[in-house]
Amino acid sequence: MTISASMPGTGQNLLADTTVKLARQTNARIQGLIAQAPDLQARYETARKIIRAFRRPSFYEVSQKCNLWCEGCYYFENDKRQVVGNEMSDDGWDAFFAAEDDRGVSMAYLVGAEPSLYPHRLRAATKNIRYGKIGTNGTVVIPRDISFRIGISVWGNETDDAVLRGGSVLRKAMRNYTGDPRAVMLFTLSPWNLDSVGDVLKAAEDHDVKLTFSMYSATTSYLAKLTAGTAADSKYFRLGPSLARAVFTDADLAKAHEAMLDAMQRYPDTVIFSAEYADLITRPGPLYDMDPETGLPLDCGSRIRDPLRYFDTAGTQKQVKCCTPDVDCNHCRLYSGSWSKLFKPTQKHLADQGSFEGWLSMIETIGQIFLYPFPFESTA
Repeated sequence: MTISASMPGTGQNLLADTTVKLARQTNARIQGLIAQAPDLQARYETARKIIRAFRRPSFYEVSQKCNLWCEGCYYFENDKRQVVGNEMSDDGWDAFFAAEDDRGVSMAYLVGAEPSLYPHRLRAATKNIRYGKIGTNGTVVIPRDISFRIGISVWGNETDDAVLRGGSVLRKAMRNYTGDPRAVMLFTLSPWNLDSVGDVLKAAEDHDVKLTFSMYSATTSYLAKLTAGTAADSKYFRLGPSLARAVFTDADLAKAHEAMLDAMQRYPDTVIFSAEYADLITRPGPLYDMDPETGLPLDCGSRIRDPLRYFDTAGTQKQVKCCTPDVDCNHCRLYSGSWSKLFKPTQKHLADQGSFEGWLSMIETIGQIFLYPFPFESTA
């Protein structure tokens, strides 16, 4: 007997029925937990608003140029990256983001090599899309009328910068964004910089800039060069052969976990983070369930699947695996995928009141890191 997808309760309808059933069970469990602790109702409503802001997100490469030479760069170490020769004009970017607004995009991730080099493109996005996150190295000031959250990549203290990025990036970034409410320093921990956490935290506090953490996740290209014993070059593999392998050992993970929790305790007014998320991101082994057939994660929140899309500087939708296409999924601990997989609470998150509060804390942290302004001016 052939089962038709159009038959009630089978095929696609069965999947839909199961999804609806699980959603109802999850909602019933949440309402039960709130009934036991009514003060959680307001926090849950805030969490729902935060999640709604990400209902239709998209990634946009707005730049193919950069002013730094960072070791193991996610963008330029991708040996599959193709240079786009027909970038959109300023008018083209205006029309493109207006169309994205019409498509209902609620959250724009503005990425690439260095987005701050193209303020018009950023401005076109902020005029049309309610929320956005700009990824930048912080060396170029993004004009104040561009009202998106600004995530400034930090790779360590000034000594680390000189080695890993070729200049004093931290000092410039702190000076450029002192007291800027849009800015969050994204300190990317790596096996190379775990001893410089204190210096970076002190700098952020001194300059009245918020700070959060991510974890370096090497590209497949970079790891392949290390495995093959490739000689150093003059660009993005200058140091590979002479540095510790860019993959966290269990000891590194324990040290990173301790550093995160210590930072939250010592700098509560500066650090935006969650103890529950620190536990998640530093656990040993792969963070994701891997598909044995494709070698890709089944549960990564940054996989490019509808409604999430990815566009290059020509405005062309790209069929790539995730927001950082060349990262090795087996070692990936990037904050984008790990945070976004939390939007749907699991049974573990709903096991008891404490677990539910931990999930709410993580969602609130997502809102602070990614959304500007926060708290909300509007939930439209």
